[in-house]
Amino acid sequence: MTALRIACVLTIIGLALMCWSMLQPTWLPVMVAMSVGQLVGTTAFAIFAITIIRDVRKTYQKKPAPP
Repeated sequence: MTALRIACVLTIIGLALMCWSMLQPTWLPVMVAMSVGQLVGTTAFAIFAITIIRDVRKTYQKKPAPP
């Protein structure tokens, strides 16, 4: 559950950086959004994907095999 919260916070940070570059379209916000924002968003997605994969694997391992 903590990993999902971290992923959510990182996603909001990435979105804030992207919005900043849209509201102030100068070179600095655009460069920060395209580099740092992409890194933060990709990290958030990776944490989310790993958490979901672990949960699905745990669910399938608990099910008994059919006879």
